[in-house]
Amino acid sequence: MPTNVTVEYVKAQQKYLNAKTREEKIAALEEMISTVPSHKGCEVLKSQLKQRLAKLKKQTQSKAARKIITIQKDGDAQACILGLTQSGKSTLLSKLTNAKPEISDHPFTTTKPEIGTCDYEGVKIQLIEIPSSFQPALMSIAQNADSVILLYKDENDLNELKNILEKFRLKKHIIEVSRDDKAEDIKDNIWNSLELIRIYCKEPGKKPESKPMVMKRYTTVRDAAKRLHKDFLKYFRFARVWGKSAKYKGEKVGLDHKLEDKDILEIHIG
Repeated sequence: MPTNVTVEYVKAQQKYLNAKTREEKIAALEEMISTVPSHKGCEVLKSQLKQRLAKLKKQTQSKAARKIITIQKDGDAQACILGLTQSGKSTLLSKLTNAKPEISDHPFTTTKPEIGTCDYEGVKIQLIEIPSSFQPALMSIAQNADSVILLYKDENDLNELKNILEKFRLKKHIIEVSRDDKAEDIKDNIWNSLELIRIYCKEPGKKPESKPMVMKRYTTVRDAAKRLHKDFLKYFRFARVWGKSAKYKGEKVGLDHKLEDKDILEIHIG
């Protein structure tokens, strides 16, 4: 260390030596750089300090890039709303769900994910509004979701959003939504993108349950029986089906029968 440094530099250097966190080291290094004398004898020292600072900041950015935020799925499916600032994401969320996000004319009003629940004919779909900052940690939520809604005002917005999806290698079920689209049409598009079906279970001699069991498309009676209770599969005799997949009402079927959306299923065990 040059002997002609200032007292302020020495104090800053001591802070650096005593620093316990990366952030404290960065702050101390910046102070050291600002207090290094400007004469020629300290040019090498200043250059070394700047290199050290740049390395520390790069490490900080790398750590931030690896940070992941997750939101536990609540309901039958989860979809995220992505849009540029002032695209109407908060308005759409409040229109489709029970959420009451802050709506403003100012850019970047939403600074954290906003969550609401959309009811689609008995199916609960969790909708999450992602802030327009598109930070990697926030985009990790969209990467874990079942579908992504792109909300746009014009073609330029849509193209920019697609570029963002490409940047984050986001290859989910994508729904393109204009801010002028009707709420019911948007709900239909969300449901269709999820590739799920609704099965209404019933006991012999009783009416079907009002709340559907939500399953993946191409589900079989075997899948449904396993989901309902392990004994249904273990002691399965046959099932009866009403709906699209049945040749006639109450058709008697086996475990490999493929179910379709809104089918009514009655399992017999013994």
